[in-house]
Amino acid sequence: MLESNYGNLHKVGWRRSSRTDKGVHSLATVITMKMEIPDGAWEEDPDGIALADVINGHLPYNIRIFSILPVNKRFDARNECISRKYVYLLPAEVIGIGNASSPEAIQSHVKEFRDTLQLFEGRHPFHNYTIRAQYRKHSPKSLIKTSRPNSLVEKGSSLKSKDVQIKGGNDASKRILYKLEKRKLNLNSTSEDEEDLVVSTDDIECGSNTSDALSVLTCSRAKWLHEPDETDRITSAHFRKIMSCTCGELETISNAQYIEISIHGESFMFHQIRKMVGTAVAVKHALLPKDIIKISLSRYSRIVLPLAPCEVLVLSSNEFSPSNTSALNLELSRFTRSTGVQRRVNDFYSNVLLPEVAKFLDPSKPVWRVWLDYLDQCSIPDVEMNELRRAWTQWQENSNSRQQKTSY
Repeated sequence: MLESNYGNLHKVGWRRSSRTDKGVHSLATVITMKMEIPDGAWEEDPDGIALADVINGHLPYNIRIFSILPVNKRFDARNECISRKYVYLLPAEVIGIGNASSPEAIQSHVKEFRDTLQLFEGRHPFHNYTIRAQYRKHSPKSLIKTSRPNSLVEKGSSLKSKDVQIKGGNDASKRILYKLEKRKLNLNSTSEDEEDLVVSTDDIECGSNTSDALSVLTCSRAKWLHEPDETDRITSAHFRKIMSCTCGELETISNAQYIEISIHGESFMFHQIRKMVGTAVAVKHALLPKDIIKISLSRYSRIVLPLAPCEVLVLSSNEFSPSNTSALNLELSRFTRSTGVQRRVNDFYSNVLLPEVAKFLDPSKPVWRVWLDYLDQCSIPDVEMNELRRAWTQWQENSNSRQQKTSY
């Protein structure tokens, strides 16, 4: 790397195949950048392993480069990546499997949970599984608002930050107070994130200590937009295709029993996988009805869903387009098939990453004990759920009616 380019990611053309939530592990991040490489560097090292190990000598043991290979200037790691695969290691006790569970009971729990996970498969709007505003374009006029249909504060409310007293000082309550203060000041902000200036359901994550904030704000956990809301539009940017969402059989590591959830999709939004897992677990605990998943994947629903812990989520692999030969070099194609590189990945996973993740597979650890305690707060009041279900059913009937008329 030229000394003049050191420390400037733009100058070196730094690109990555994907981003993950904070705290999520990765086995498959592909990074591209401009580097000065000696002539013939790959003549005796076609997989770029020796070159990678030179850099690994300067990295901590839990960060590793598996291979370094040349690509042409047109290759874009993010745009050429056509799918990502994640695994989520879930303590078996979280879905009801205990040490004394019979083989029949274990199979029953796994099948029930797998059937729930598979409801996510297909192409759907996953707006309820992320922070919607991060995937929405805004006009300057839409950035300052007093309320909206998915706002935590009721329409017509004149609530200001000085009117609210929240004990505990947790992050969620502080964030809500901050937003109320900004609203009171009527700042002329040009923030790209509308949620910075609106107190919304996106501020509440089940699994975070938000009960103090909830106690002072009139909130709705679920609703249906009967009329279009230009401030809360769902666009193509909120749609994602999930090719597979399932789980394997019961496994054990370091005396900890767990289920491996595997999710394969074209791409994922912020928090999406963790909310998918959290929702599936809530359904398994009967805290949410099973039909909440299909309703939540309708563009007119607005639902607060639980966010599962991040410590056991791993980006396991990427898939790149084999047809785009102008951008996808033979070297990268060889990298994806290299047994030597794959062996390094597997060794790192088995010897470094999995033992680290295994520390969080004990359901009695605080990360799970606290989360399961707050998961109990994620149920939707019967009145809201019944109204949501009625609206969704009516919408389905209207959609089917329109399709039948079109087919005639």
